[in-house]
Amino acid sequence: MLALPDNFNGRYVMTIQGGAAGFVPDPAATQLATGYAIASTDKGTRPANILDFSWRKDPAQARDWAYRGVHVSAQATQRLTRTYYGERSFHRFAQGCSGGGDGTLSNAELYPGDFDGYVAAAMSTSNLEINHIWGAIAQYMYKNPLSWISPEEWAQVHSTMLSRHDGDDGAIDGLIWNPMGIKLDREDFPYLSDAQFGLMNFISTGLKPEQGTSYPGYWLGNVTAFPSFLTGTKRPPWTDLQDYPAGFMVTATGAKGFKGPDYDILQAMNYSDRAALIADRDFQAANGRYQFDPARIDALEKIGGKLILWSGAADQAVPPENVLAYSNALVARHGEARAGKFLRTFFVPGLHHCSMGEGAPTDAPDQLLEAMAIWVETGKAPEMVIAGNPSRTGGNTVTGLGDGPVATPATRHYKLCAFPARSHFIGGIGNPTKLDINDAANWRCVK
Repeated sequence: MLALPDNFNGRYVMTIQGGAAGFVPDPAATQLATGYAIASTDKGTRPANILDFSWRKDPAQARDWAYRGVHVSAQATQRLTRTYYGERSFHRFAQGCSGGGDGTLSNAELYPGDFDGYVAAAMSTSNLEINHIWGAIAQYMYKNPLSWISPEEWAQVHSTMLSRHDGDDGAIDGLIWNPMGIKLDREDFPYLSDAQFGLMNFISTGLKPEQGTSYPGYWLGNVTAFPSFLTGTKRPPWTDLQDYPAGFMVTATGAKGFKGPDYDILQAMNYSDRAALIADRDFQAANGRYQFDPARIDALEKIGGKLILWSGAADQAVPPENVLAYSNALVARHGEARAGKFLRTFFVPGLHHCSMGEGAPTDAPDQLLEAMAIWVETGKAPEMVIAGNPSRTGGNTVTGLGDGPVATPATRHYKLCAFPARSHFIGGIGNPTKLDINDAANWRCVK
């Protein structure tokens, strides 16, 4: 897909599809209206639905989804854009979330010259292990159904977390801006059984290297979306497709693609067995699963490319810690000063996986792309980005982009600070001077 507006602004953006891909999203109305040339691709897959990864058994589709589909589509659509507008050069950007974030980052690693700036969100940089955390959580509940936590109980957990941590950012605003490092205290959750608390603790701590694999746990910024991706809407065993956690669906369909339609990961795979996890990781690597490597970003640095990494601080699918680990690896490799010339990382308060979340900004993907465009065009790196909460008549939960026009303007603006800085309300908990919490000017970035 290539959309070429009459009011071309000299910017080309490729929106990289998330999930299992297999379809081409419509161009985002907000971007089209402001003059972006917009490209996209189905990434070369043919899934039954957005969570169907059974195509992994096909090496061609696996390569197309991981990196090749974006690369060849970018080359073709950029040539067409040059021809149509008669312009030899323009600024080129890539953006994507979830599986689209994977495709954005893999392109930055392998084909850094395809774009001038990359905005990658909620990507699974530990690609060989993410299915382990989703499968392990599902198996934990399957073996002990009494550990399952209902959507209503997750809402109660969120209320408890707000009562303990809402004010950590200096404001009582219904958001936990910086949930990193929150520790669970058993006494705070008397309404959960020991089995349920054990499940929640497992979700928050993740898998450790001594278990045969390593994957970070989830932040507890807003757990109300955990049923959709991690725990399901009904107690296991699950019989209806609509009751399955999405993470389990992704893991199960991918496994069936490799090992046959009758393969049952809950029965055949032991996520508590160190040797089994190591063997599964090796199997995925041997069968073409893409492995991210921060060292490959050296090439992006050398040509002056730019990279923004971001995640919702309440992501229920890919732990934000996973994004942070990749960012930290780049800083450790290049040093803070050098990394600062090409890298910025942001966490969006209250935001679930790519989009949605009570009280969260709704236009963060748009504003982060704009920040990247300014960085590429002027050399001014974004130390903070102002996002808002306008409502739209449509939206794409896979990309996080607003597909429809703005229905109502923003009633709140949020100051998103480049990590490791965090946003803090200067009015304080009591807010004696009655500063407006909804005004980003009343927040500052602190370290």
